[in-house]
Amino acid sequence: MRKSGSGGLVYSTESGRMCPGCRQPVAACVCGKPQRPAGDGVGRVSREKAGRGGKTVTVLRGLALEDAELVALGQKLRAACGTGGTVKEGVVELQGDHAEKVVAWLLAQGHRAKRSGG
Repeated sequence: MRKSGSGGLVYSTESGRMCPGCRQPVAACVCGKPQRPAGDGVGRVSREKAGRGGKTVTVLRGLALEDAELVALGQKLRAACGTGGTVKEGVVELQGDHAEKVVAWLLAQGHRAKRSGG
């Protein structure tokens, strides 16, 4: 943590994620539930490599599911692909290039999904 000459806080990683509405830490949010991007119901599956140390990651965005449902979907996808991953801010990330397998699995489960990106 560093303070500027005028005494105001310049930068801090101490409190983690901040609520975009009230600018407070998510744990102490005063405006209610933090907003996450609402999906349009179509799962867009893409492959990303930038900013990840050269590692390929399959990313799923756009599903209009609650956080708990998205976490459960992430667990099922990790098991189906046999890989690790995480769910962050409404986005499911799977380690490795599994885009085609994820699209096929989502369609088989009754979700609307399509491949996006290269």
